[in-house]
Amino acid sequence: MSQTPNPAPSSSPNPAPAPAAKPATIKIQVDGREVEADPKQPLIRACHDQGVDVPMYCYHPGLSPVGSCRICQVEVAAGPGQPSRVVAACRTPVSPGMVVQTDTPKAHETRRECLEFLLKNHPLDCPICDKAGECDLQDYSFNEGQGKGRSSEPRRKLEKRKSLGDVIVLDEERCILCSRCVRFFQEVTHKPQLTVSGLGSRSTIATFADKPLSGNYQGNIADICPVGALTLKPFRFQARVWNLSKTLSTCAECSRGCSITVEALRGKEVKRFRPRYNPQVNQHWMCDVGRFAYAPVTQPLPPEGSIVGGRLIGATIRGYNGLERVELESALAEIADLLRASSKPLVLLSPFVTQEEARAALELCASLGVAPRFVSPAPNNLKDDLLHTGDPCPNRRGLSDLGIAPIEPAAALTELASASAALLVGERVQALLGVAELAKLTTAARLVVLDVVAHDLAALDAALGVPTHVEKSGQWINVDGHVGVLNVAVPAPAGVAPLDRTLRELLEHCRAPAAR
Repeated sequence: MSQTPNPAPSSSPNPAPAPAAKPATIKIQVDGREVEADPKQPLIRACHDQGVDVPMYCYHPGLSPVGSCRICQVEVAAGPGQPSRVVAACRTPVSPGMVVQTDTPKAHETRRECLEFLLKNHPLDCPICDKAGECDLQDYSFNEGQGKGRSSEPRRKLEKRKSLGDVIVLDEERCILCSRCVRFFQEVTHKPQLTVSGLGSRSTIATFADKPLSGNYQGNIADICPVGALTLKPFRFQARVWNLSKTLSTCAECSRGCSITVEALRGKEVKRFRPRYNPQVNQHWMCDVGRFAYAPVTQPLPPEGSIVGGRLIGATIRGYNGLERVELESALAEIADLLRASSKPLVLLSPFVTQEEARAALELCASLGVAPRFVSPAPNNLKDDLLHTGDPCPNRRGLSDLGIAPIEPAAALTELASASAALLVGERVQALLGVAELAKLTTAARLVVLDVVAHDLAALDAALGVPTHVEKSGQWINVDGHVGVLNVAVPAPAGVAPLDRTLRELLEHCRAPAAR
């Protein structure tokens, strides 16, 4: 039975612009070196592009500059021999012949003065702050030597642990009013939700009419908060950042394929997904659906003495007393015999398989004389105009480029019901087809599953565990054709081999003479 598959989105809601001509640059001097600078960017950007560390709080490269914190002050002269003055680098445009000094006594003195004001009301709770270890306020205070205040007035009494919704907690006393969070909602999502409320020393960050934050991008304001004022509820008090190993990877929750870092506690348990700057894909941002997608990669082990009910480890086959664990080679031989005994086995891939895994699957299918297809679920309701495509297939474009056709879950289940044998391959393939629907298949079907989670299906003859996307390396191709790279962030459980290797070993068993 055939059915028209879900078409792949033709383009992203925010397609990457065509490469523009390199902007004309001008020459300026930074700390005695002549460098080229983009006249459309502020001075602080020119310094950072040259590897010069100019401190910043309110400035963020993805937001408009406002010059409110004044910590980025540098000494600037119009030209050699001209008188200099101290200016805020984020609000200063570059001009030809400008002479910039970032490491002068005047620059450091003005920064120390700004830090003294910022620290006037900031609490001394670094030991319990989630931002400790990656807080710019700590680093700049140390670098500038601002370790003591001169005032004796008490600190402001402000609200702690103020809930701003289901994602963010605000500690008002830590806030330095940089307004990054306010500008994020104004300029990135274009749905303002935060404001600076009150005047002077009574100013605080607040939501409009105290309504909770909403939307799929709230977590980004915790990323851009330079101190510990805005923190993520799911991550709060979960780990110290210096115990987190960070690995470059790609988000799996839609076909956008945002560039991210996977952060694992002592290299074992995933604790955070955070956006990684990629100007062609996601800029500095990611959605909350991808940010909090821990569950698929943190499957618990099955209960002691059980094979199902958690992570699928090693190899299992259907024996006289149900599913039982066996050696991998034995399971591969059984699976090869099953597939060869079928005149035309059905092979369905998960849209989560990498390009490397898909090529291995194509080699296997060529030896069986069949064409694989990938499961293509319907778009969800998460599509927006910023990043999320609504397409839950992270490698749709890559699989399509390899000539692998999509098939909707309903059509796939219909074919499974009449197939003599079927091979389901890849992370979440059972979930995408529907575990409840797979459980309805009769024992007449001969089902082999290569997935992350173990289910005791009546039709299941054999199952092999495979790595999740944080446990393997490879490539996905996003909706716009950009390559997303996966790297091993945490090790796969013992007994779980790379999927492409397993498929090639299965190919060798299929090519070998059948056991008598």
